[in-house]
Amino acid sequence: MKKTIKKYYRVGLAGVMGLSLLTAGNVALASNDNITYSFSLKPEHGNSYSEARYRQTTDTSNKWKVNYTYSSEGKGTVATYWLDKSGTRVSDTHDVAQGSGAKYYTAFSTASQSNVRLAVENNNYTTSGYTASGYWDEETN
Repeated sequence: MKKTIKKYYRVGLAGVMGLSLLTAGNVALASNDNITYSFSLKPEHGNSYSEARYRQTTDTSNKWKVNYTYSSEGKGTVATYWLDKSGTRVSDTHDVAQGSGAKYYTAFSTASQSNVRLAVENNNYTTSGYTASGYWDEETN
């Protein structure tokens, strides 16, 4: 009787371990990546967008980030950034100064499990454009 119980215990344990390995392979975890961007900021508050990336999280505390590292307009230039989904803003807008380091922000729940893109515009109403570049990530945890 003890042999039979041990045998079923081992078979059950092996099954649980096997299922755990199979399901663990299907889990995709967010990581803190540095996806480069380079925009030609348009005059008169025209919007510019990155390529879309999939934001898999459903947790709004999982922040997105942007680091504005270069501006052809000059050091300390400010641009306005947000997350966009098919022409709809899915985060608050944030004025970010060039050279200020990585900034982390919360997205709206409508950004969850969808393709989002980084959006930017010049924070000043001007008739000339300039280049802005750096890196971003749609989710960091």
